[in-house]
This record gives sequence, C-alpha cells and structure tokens, in this order.
Amino acid sequence: MNKRTFLIAALLIGVPTVILLLLSWLVQPLLPAPWNNILILLGIVLAAVLAALSGIADTVQLAKLLGKEEDPLATTAGASNVPVNVVMGDVTILGEAAAASLLARWGKTGQNLQSITEQYLRYLINRYRYLEFQGMGVTDRIPLKLALLEMYIPLQARIEMPEGETWSPEARDLYLAGRRMRDVSEEEAEAIGRQISQPQPVLNLLQENAGLIILGDPGAGKTTFLKFLTLCLAAQQDIGLGQRLPVLLPLSAYANALAQQRRLALPDFITAYYREMLGDELPVGDLLDVALREGRALLLLDGLDEVKETGLRLQVVERVTQFFSFSQQQGNKFVLTSRIVGYKDVRPTTDGLAECTLIDFSEEEIEQFISRWTTAIERAAQEDPQLAARKAQQERADLLHAVANNPGVRRLASNPLLLTILALMKRQGVNLPERRVQLYDQYVKTLLKHWNLARGLDSGQARDLDEVETMKVLGPLALWMHETSPGVGLVKQHDMQQQLRRIFQERGVPEAEQAAKLLLRDARDHASLLVERGQGSYGFIHLTFQEYLAAVGVAAKGQQGMQPVVDILAERLDDDNWHEVTLLTIGYLGIVQGRDEAAGSVLALLVAQRPGTPGQAEVVAGEAVADAWPGGVTHNCRAEVIAALLAAMRDDDRVKPAQRAKAGQVLARLGDPRPEVLDVDAMQFCYVPPGPFWMGSDDGDKDEKPQHWVEMPQPYWLSRFPVTNAQYALFMAEGGYVTERYWSEAKEQGVWEKGKVKGYAEREPRNRPARFGHPFDLPNHPVVGVVWYEALAYTRWLTERWQPWLLEKWGVRLPTEAEWEKGARGGAQIPAQAVIQPITALRGYAETVMPLQENPRNQAAYIWGSAPDANRANYKDSGIGSSSAVGCFPGGASPYGIEEMAGNVWEWLLSKYKGYEYRADDGREVVDASGDSRVLRGGAFYSGPTDMRCASRHGSYVRGGYGGGGFRICVSPFLSHSGR
Repeated sequence: MNKRTFLIAALLIGVPTVILLLLSWLVQPLLPAPWNNILILLGIVLAAVLAALSGIADTVQLAKLLGKEEDPLATTAGASNVPVNVVMGDVTILGEAAAASLLARWGKTGQNLQSITEQYLRYLINRYRYLEFQGMGVTDRIPLKLALLEMYIPLQARIEMPEGETWSPEARDLYLAGRRMRDVSEEEAEAIGRQISQPQPVLNLLQENAGLIILGDPGAGKTTFLKFLTLCLAAQQDIGLGQRLPVLLPLSAYANALAQQRRLALPDFITAYYREMLGDELPVGDLLDVALREGRALLLLDGLDEVKETGLRLQVVERVTQFFSFSQQQGNKFVLTSRIVGYKDVRPTTDGLAECTLIDFSEEEIEQFISRWTTAIERAAQEDPQLAARKAQQERADLLHAVANNPGVRRLASNPLLLTILALMKRQGVNLPERRVQLYDQYVKTLLKHWNLARGLDSGQARDLDEVETMKVLGPLALWMHETSPGVGLVKQHDMQQQLRRIFQERGVPEAEQAAKLLLRDARDHASLLVERGQGSYGFIHLTFQEYLAAVGVAAKGQQGMQPVVDILAERLDDDNWHEVTLLTIGYLGIVQGRDEAAGSVLALLVAQRPGTPGQAEVVAGEAVADAWPGGVTHNCRAEVIAALLAAMRDDDRVKPAQRAKAGQVLARLGDPRPEVLDVDAMQFCYVPPGPFWMGSDDGDKDEKPQHWVEMPQPYWLSRFPVTNAQYALFMAEGGYVTERYWSEAKEQGVWEKGKVKGYAEREPRNRPARFGHPFDLPNHPVVGVVWYEALAYTRWLTERWQPWLLEKWGVRLPTEAEWEKGARGGAQIPAQAVIQPITALRGYAETVMPLQENPRNQAAYIWGSAPDANRANYKDSGIGSSSAVGCFPGGASPYGIEEMAGNVWEWLLSKYKGYEYRADDGREVVDASGDSRVLRGGAFYSGPTDMRCASRHGSYVRGGYGGGGFRICVSPFLSHSGR
C-alpha cells in the first residue's frame, strides 16, 4: 500500500470516529439522564457497525478509488465480457483484496483460510500473468513480458446442435488446421459432430454450460484459454462466471498418478499435485474443499490427448465424469481440453457436458492479435510513447501485409501458436513476404527443437530432437507423403513406419525399425509436427509443413546434379498440389542452402524443356524467381526468365489467353522490361492516315445504325496500348490532381475540389483512381476506375509535358468516337505496314507520305474478322476474369498496329453519346461542363462477344466508371469544333 492510499484509508476510519467523539463530548452534557448514556451507547454501536461494514480490505479499495488510483486490473469490456488493456498492479494487495472478496461472497471467514486464499491467488497471478515464449525462438537478452490478458484474443468454436440441424454451406467452408471443414477426415468429422452450429465465443459456451469439452488441433489455443480463465478469476475479473476458485492441472499428471494408485480420486490428486508444487505450507486442498462445497470451483483439466494409452485415458475420463456429475449439482463448473483425434474413443455421455471444436482465426481475429502484439511489443521496447506508437504502426502494417499478400503465410497465421511464432520471427528480422521459405524453415526448426519445452503444462518429460538429422529424414518422408496423398496429407501409421524404416536403411542407420518407431513417437509426442488425424492415420500439423518438407526432400535429390530435381518437378508441373512444393524447392536451394546457381540451373532447364501446359514452365519459373529474388537465383537466371515470360505473353499461337495473362502478372512482379508500357515518355503511338471509313453497323443495335461513310480529313496517332497504371502514376506524382487548370469542367460540375475527385456512387472523394485490388493495380495493367474528367485531365497534363515533341497546334486528347472506330476497323486504305513510333519521334513523320493499300476488312464486324475470337481479346470467353497486362493479345491488333481496342477495359472517348449519322460539328465533340453522357468503347474483361465488335458503343455518365473505365490517348491537331 502506498503512502497516499494509507492516508486516505486512515481518514476514512478516523474522521467518523472523531465526529462521534465530538458529538458525545458536546451533546452528552446537555442531555438529561438516561438519554446522555444512551447517546454514548449509540456512538459505540455506530462505531462498531462502521468498522464491521468497512473492513480493512474494503476500506483500502475505497481509498484507492477516492485517491483516483487505477484499479490494478482495470479493464475495458470487450465482446463477451472479455477484458482487454489490463494493467497488472500490486500483486500483494490484489491477493488480499481478491481473497477477502472471494471468501466474503462464499460467506466464509477465518484468518487461516484467507491467508491460504491470498497466497494461492497470488501464485496463480504470478504464474500465468505473462504469455510464455519459451522455445519459440526468442533471442532477446531481456525476457519478453507481454500480459496475457492484454494480448488474449477470444476463441471461437462450434458446438454440437440438437438432432435435425445440419451443416450450413458456411460451416463447410470454415477452416480447421488450414483445411476446409468439408475436407476433414471421417474420424475428425465424427469427433466434431456432423450437426454443428454457427461459431460462438468459447467463453459464452462455458457461461451457458456446467461443463465444456474443448477440442482443437495443437496450437489452437486450448491451454492459453485455460490460463486466461485462471488469471481472470484469480484477479477477480467479471467474465460472467461469478466468483470462482480456478484450479488448473494437466490430465497427463493425473493419469500417471492413477496408473500407480487405481483408486486415486481427482480431488485427492489435486491436493497432492499442488502440495508437490507449493509445499505443505499452502494446503490448497482445504481451499478446494470449501470451494467445492459452496459450488464455486472451476476445474480446468488440460490435455486429455496427452494420456497416450487408451485404457488409461478411459479411466481418467471415467473418474473426471463421475466427479463432474456429482460436483455440478452444487454449481461447480468444469473445462476439459483435448485434441480432436483420439477423443471419440473416450467420449463421455454425461448430462451437462457440452462439446465444442475450435476453428481457425478469421482475418479479423488475426488483425486483432497483430494490433495488440505490435502495440505491446513497442511499448515495452521504447521509452518514448510517440516513437513506440509509430514503430507499432509500421510493424502492424508489415505483419498485415505479410499475411494478406501470401496465401501460405495466411494459412499458418490462422493458428494462434503459429501466428505467435510468425510475429516473433518478424521481430527477429525475418522478411516475411519475400522470404517465406525462411519462415517455414524457422517454423519447422522451432517446432522440432523447442516447442516441446513450452507446449502443455507438463513439459517435464519433453526432450529435444536432433534437428539436422531429423530434417534429413523428414524431408524424404514428407516427399513420399506428398506423392502418396497430395493436398490431403494423410497416410496410415503402418505405411509411414515402413517408409521411415526404408529411409533409415538408406542412410545406413543400424536398427532401422527401432529408429523409425522412435522418430515417429518423438515427432508426434514431443515436437507435435506430426499429429494423429484419424484411426491410425497421421499427417503434419499443417499442410504447409508437408509442402515445405517435401521441397526439402526434392532438393535433397540434387546432391550429384540438378536433373533429378528437374525431373520430379517437370512431371508434376501442372498439378496444383505441387505448385507450392515447386516454388519452395527453388527457394530452399537458393536461400536456405545458399546455392543460387543450382536454383537457377533448375529453372533454366524447366524453361528450356517447357513441360506441362504451354506457358506453365515460364510462369512457374517466374513465380520462383519472384519468391527467391534477390539472392536466391543469379542475375542471369532472372534475365532469362523475364525474357521467357515476355515471349510466352506474346505467343498467342502456343499459349492460351489465361496463361498469357498469368505470364503478364508474374512479369509485373519481376519488373516488366518494356519502357513503352511503364514510362510515359516512351509511350508508343500508331499512325492513322486521313481518308474515309465505314462507321456503325446495319446488323447491330439500333444506336449503331445506319452504317455510313465518314471522311477523316486529318491524320492522327492513337496510343498502341491503353494508359497503364505505371504511366498514370506519374501524373499523380507530379501533382495532376491538384493542378486546377486541368479540372475546370469538373470543378464547375462539382466533381473536383481541393485536389480530389468524387465519382457518382462514391461516398468519399479521392486523389487517385478507384481501387480494384490485385491484379488490376499491377503497373503493366491498364489503369481502371477513372471517371471521364480524370482521363481528360491526364491528356491536358501530357499536352504540357510533351510540348517539345508536338507539332504546332497539335495536342494530346481523348480520341473522338470516329477516330476510335476507324483505328479499330481501319479505313478504306491502310498502311502497307503498321507505323509504330514513340512520342519523341512523331515530329519526324509530319511531312512523310505513307504508302497505302486497300483494306480487305473495311466493313468487318470485329477487328480481326467476322466472328468473335477469345484468343484475340480479353473478354468473358477468354477465362481470365480480370484485366490483363497490356500486350497479351497481339493477334487482336488493328490494321494500324493498335492493340487491345477490344476487351480488357472500357475506354473513355471524347465524344458525347448521340445518335447516328455521325457529324463531328454537331456539338458531340465539345468539351464542356454540361455533364452529358460520354461514349465508352471496346468492352472489358467481363463483357460478352457482342461488345467486342468495332461498332459496339455505350454511353455513361461522366462521373461514372462503367465497371472500371480506362482510356487510351490520341495525338492530333486540335479540333476546331471542340471548344478548346
């Protein structure tokens, strides 16, 4: 107790006493007998009542409140009454106050019992107040102390429902250990229950039931939940369970004792267990007897699966069930935890016991954990609060990015233990997104060498495995398992043991049979890397670890040369179950083993041999380089793979559209080498000569009719590709959104203000295109999500930027509708060969006369002919489902060499949406603030074949995006009728 609290407590007791004395001294002489004596007696009685009611402990608590001290366990209530932001205070006072409060609510007194309670609760608080990181790779010289209550994320579980309820589609899509619930084994499904509810907080389930059995995979958070309950109750936290005495113990210890004393009752064991830990001076048994009689005990029994022998496990369950059946009548509660597999053989059927199965962390729960983790870590590491907040924000962003941008990391992060190890690794400096192979390597080594020291409550029997030797065995074992059971990872125990025996024999290990049995037991019982997932079936704790260790096994085949590695990967290149193994094999060779030339030679051989679906070898090689770069492969290897990707992307004779689109995406990750795609000043343009062309269609929609002859008196140049994200980004970087002169019409319409644009359906203004996410935002993809005013502003910015290269009275603008359609179909005459030049060279062609020839398809419905062709444009039938990198459809180029005028993204035009016949001087090309609809052409990745036609046209509100509009640009003389 500090000095301030002591003084306030003294005043609380002293002031009433002084007042009573003064009243007696001043009033008593004035009163006649017998009232004067009655006043004295009344004062004595009031003083006694005051003392009895206040009590030392309660007075101290009141004094702390009046002194405005923080409650040592102050909480902010969260969902399901779960405390957060807990600050642990003076444990001694806390133990006194908690013990007094606990006993008072039980109606029990006695100095000895209160002392026992105080000591026991202080022990629990000291024992469990911090998260344990032993064996998780923490290398800090200063112990890492993070309060469990501050870090705890409420667990979600599913509980078996009454007969008649069935699995919902949502339930089947939930994850358990990285696998969908629909893919779990038959035994797991039976243990979980085929009729299950929506997820609920586990704490809520405990509040509603006298007993709760919690099932979950290793690392799912079972033991941490029991510690959370223990700490909350010891610290008198209101978690909806009332005032209870928490008693936490491992069932494996009870099983060991029961094997020696077959009649040992659970309460007797608890007494002996705590006597052995805490000594005879703290008789916890007396305290437990009182709590059980009063119905105020919470027994937390951890690790039923740790009882390995089935017969003994049955005995433990029988004793626990009998004790529960009797004790619940007084109001006591029980929690029992177990892994899923192995539970059904001993499943109790007692009234009052509910069963639930923990599910994987959701994205929201992962984010909550990361936020709390980074805040607590930096607060503990930094003296400056502002610096701590900034670093925490950066760490949080890095971790969230690692999880969100790597499916393998996301799968691991759904397990609380593996998420904790992930956060610790990030703190140790591992680059998570690009170096996931290092992450997996560290994970496996951590589980092999250390996790047995920290898992469970009874870690005394755990022992380390030889890390190096075990990896040399687990690699070939995982490779065999992945060949036997790809994507599922379940093999029979007998088959696994025989495979281990063969591996040990090949390594020259004496007594290979015994070594196989020992390793299987060690890996399963101590490292928990291998777990039982069905009756006699085993798998890795997470499918990701099987994939990584299979990659280790593949890499081991390359001791004498890389061709065996190439042969294994080439044979399975099209198998989705081997995709991650292939990438991890290259990463393991180049990064973990440091053999960048070996990794590069594997990729070079794959690209040269081109196994699998056309283009697949190039795409996989590109993904592997992206994962391993820098350092995991050589510079020459990277350059060769980039060249192969670019060739595959343009090879529409051999490679299908979806595969070409994948090549373009991977090329963006590695760095697209095409300056004409990424650099504004290297943008390429295609020459369109003057002359007439056929516009519209007599066979299309009514707004396309009639097809008519339109004369184009001026030459012009259309950009070869739509404007890309990289090219638009420079406009943003150079202040394009804040330069008012680019936005006069938008400002007048109320669309632009203070450097921001607001589209029709958007809630908030923005200073960049609307976001569509991956892959739409890749640098070599066309920009999307722009309104017409944004495209217009971009052209004005380019007109100023390119003045040195533009002819007098020429500028940059959006194409008119006539310019666009002629550029797509071609005029009556077309150049003998397409003229494609960068912006810097256009001046040189001002006076040049191009040789022309007749256009054989001047009335064709499509750019390429009379019928749609999914190989020539990115639309619905192409099977891509998103925008694609520009240049993936060379076969869809117009007669002038202009690409992707059909499909990929809708293109904004200068023209207002009006009927035909087309007249350039009827006001449709005027740039004004009228807000009239403007034309969009070309269709998009989601469009049908009708929109791929040259004459297909749509109108859209200038503030709309029409499903993510983009644009291309035109360089031409200024239009006299355009209002410019």
